Amino acid sequence: MQFDRRKRRHSHIDMAPLVDVVFNLLLFFVITYNVTVDSGIRIRLPESQTAESQVVSPLVISVTPEGSVYVGDNEVQVEALPSIVRERLAAESETSIRIKADQKAHVDMLIKVVDGVKLGGCSAFSIITERK
Repeated sequence: MQFDRRKRRHSHIDMAPLVDVVFNLLLFFVITYNVTVDSGIRIRLPESQTAESQVVSPLVISVTPEGSVYVGDNEVQVEALPSIVRERLAAESETSIRIKADQKAHVDMLIKVVDGVKLGGCSAFSIITERK
């Protein structure tokens, strides 16, 4: 005696290829996404044990080891800094300034930049450091 077997229909979707594709897409976007907002100016920040993580301000003044001063990506003279700070603070709602000075930058140049920022009418500035 021979029994007829019922044919079962499997109606499931294989999820393994879908997971592989989604993982590859996620990996691609994570690798290609550029998170940094830093400019192209090379600066090694000094280290501090009390450094806090802060959101980058729209107005960043950088001091290079050679003594050059940059506002954003534009090189400026230290003497012109107070007027530039006045203009930028009047144009933007942000009232704080971040100063990035290289480890090898001369303290004299840093003091000139701080004076320029204060003469420009900004008393809320900070010097960016890295946590050890």
